[in-house]
Amino acid sequence: MNVLSPSIRLSSLFLLFSAPALAARPLTMEQSVALALERSPRLIEGRAEAASAQAQLEGASRLIQDNPQLQAAVGPRFRDVGNTVELNLGISQPLELFGQRGARKEAAQATVSARQTRLESLKVELAAEVRQAFGAALAAEQELTLSQDALALAEEGRKAAEERLNAGAASHIEVNTARVELGRAQSERVRAQRQRTQAHAELKLLLGLDPSEAIDPDGELRAESAPAPTLASLIEKAVSQRQDMKAARFEWEAAQAEARLARRQALPTPSLGVSYGREENYNIIQGTIGINLPLFDRNQAARGVSSARELQARQNLSALERFARTEVELAFNRYLTAQAAAEVFGGDVLAALQENLSLVTEAYRAGKVDFLQLLIIRREALDARRGYIEALEELNSAKAQLLKAVGNIQ
Repeated sequence: MNVLSPSIRLSSLFLLFSAPALAARPLTMEQSVALALERSPRLIEGRAEAASAQAQLEGASRLIQDNPQLQAAVGPRFRDVGNTVELNLGISQPLELFGQRGARKEAAQATVSARQTRLESLKVELAAEVRQAFGAALAAEQELTLSQDALALAEEGRKAAEERLNAGAASHIEVNTARVELGRAQSERVRAQRQRTQAHAELKLLLGLDPSEAIDPDGELRAESAPAPTLASLIEKAVSQRQDMKAARFEWEAAQAEARLARRQALPTPSLGVSYGREENYNIIQGTIGINLPLFDRNQAARGVSSARELQARQNLSALERFARTEVELAFNRYLTAQAAAEVFGGDVLAALQENLSLVTEAYRAGKVDFLQLLIIRREALDARRGYIEALEELNSAKAQLLKAVGNIQ
């Protein structure tokens, strides 16, 4: 039995516990959108519905919809002199001669197009949510960095207060206040870590990733520099290209085709066939023709249902057009507001605040400012940085919603 030396065992333990964790998966925003469109469980139902509609189209495209009907009759013929056996065989095929097949195929094709565009609309919505979640993850990263900076400043302030106390230039109140501020900074750092963990979990949920898989959002929230398009151009673009609008149009087309089919199914359906019989040792072959008489069942239920669906589809399309215009206007105004809020922090504002943040602790050590001024200046600078992060996150969210309202997936 081999026994490892204590030094080898200690080295093994050190390597075990110092081994780096599995590297986090780096993801950009566009990579996250592509991954969500590939793996998100939210698209499973939409893909299944599109495949189901395609199968229905294949069935509706058959030239003959109904199976042929086989008939047979056999029995004795009783006669005064010698009985005989009579045999009759026949086969007939119902035919659609009044455009039923064309209307059925048009309805199925429009349904396929509607399901496919509904799927594309789901992708647009999912992409917008991923962009929002990715922006929230980036903001959480920046919030965590900010909390770490605040913690370092609070620790530096505590040390400065203790130095001034030892030098007789500060009171115990200042030192205690500095310690309280340090505890507050530590609490903010814990909150920022928890917020970062939650943001990563929400993003992984949208991407269809395993909860245990670590991710590293790669990117930076920044203010927009390009001029915003006009509201009129965005509304026109939304009405023409939104996938849910296209789906509503296809659904209206399908409802119209179904209404035509229901009306034509109320017409008589002829059947053509051939029969064979044997009577008194003679073979008899005949052509047959039949026709149903729509006296009682004139497809009233299907006609009423299809008419109601056609009206509903037309009203849904009109309502969706009004909704799209309003949604674009709201999203556009939100985007302009967010852009203006982010621009407030531009220029020299953050630079000046950051410079004050760097100088104020040394000024406190030198006795040029008191501790209250130190806290005020520090909190103003940190609050301004936090406000800028929030403004950038809102701008990213507003942009994602505007893309969704217009119908853009990217």
